[in-house]
Amino acid sequence: MNLVEIVRGLLDSHRQEPRVQPTVLRLPEETGREELAGLRTVLGQWSGRPRNLAMDRFVDPTVTEERGLALLEPFGDELVEMAGWGYRAHWIGLGRIATGNGASRRPVVVVADRPDPAWAGLPESSTWVERLCSITGWKPRELPCIDWQAAESALGTPLPQEYKEVVDAFGPGSFDGYVGLLIPNNKSLDLINWSKKTPADRFAPHTTFPAPQGLLQWGSSEHEIELVWQTGAADPSDWPVLVRDDFTSEWRQFNCGVGEFLARLLTDVGLGFPPSYLLDGHSFESWDH
Repeated sequence: MNLVEIVRGLLDSHRQEPRVQPTVLRLPEETGREELAGLRTVLGQWSGRPRNLAMDRFVDPTVTEERGLALLEPFGDELVEMAGWGYRAHWIGLGRIATGNGASRRPVVVVADRPDPAWAGLPESSTWVERLCSITGWKPRELPCIDWQAAESALGTPLPQEYKEVVDAFGPGSFDGYVGLLIPNNKSLDLINWSKKTPADRFAPHTTFPAPQGLLQWGSSEHEIELVWQTGAADPSDWPVLVRDDFTSEWRQFNCGVGEFLARLLTDVGLGFPPSYLLDGHSFESWDH
């Protein structure tokens, strides 16, 4: 079994039974550099750039429980270096400890539980829109900004309920300057107008709405990603979110609503979007002001 499979196994065991104490795997001293580098690459693909929590026995004094402290606590004076990744409801650490009176270095892998940042500390009964407001510090609008019956009639299809709730709460604007919402009848990012002007081959190999199961764009970004729904399901709330970036030209599918997707885009480094691992705080910029 390789190191990646071992780490997956540790994550699975923590999912099944959340643990108070981290799980520490002390690897053989002869573990190859290439194998460790391969694990580091995979963890980067899962979670973006790591935090360097300790280096040459110096522990970053800014490390807190929210920034991976649980990965350091099992080792005390043995700790030499530790890099940490936040991955959904877990911390993953890869480092080295001193053994043999400090003469040798032994690689270690650590998995610890952490609160899922997309829940933002709210009750499980909270909606994704409430969580998104908590994450961004946004106060929901008092009145809906869209006549949804007229908008859906003009578009020719009902729209997902969660998307409508996000639009009603936030209105036109941008999350972390990374994703802007397409909104019916908005001056610059009009969902209806964009849908009618989208070229038929824009989302190849997928078809474009209103073709059967065609893709319908709901978000805009200047960071070379496209955010769409795959239409076709009778209930629009069952439309999955698809995302494509210009670097790979591959579509990634997320079986969730727009509210959940945006909350995880901002907070879940496991999805790999820059706001989740480059920013410590998140915001919504309204375009109404």
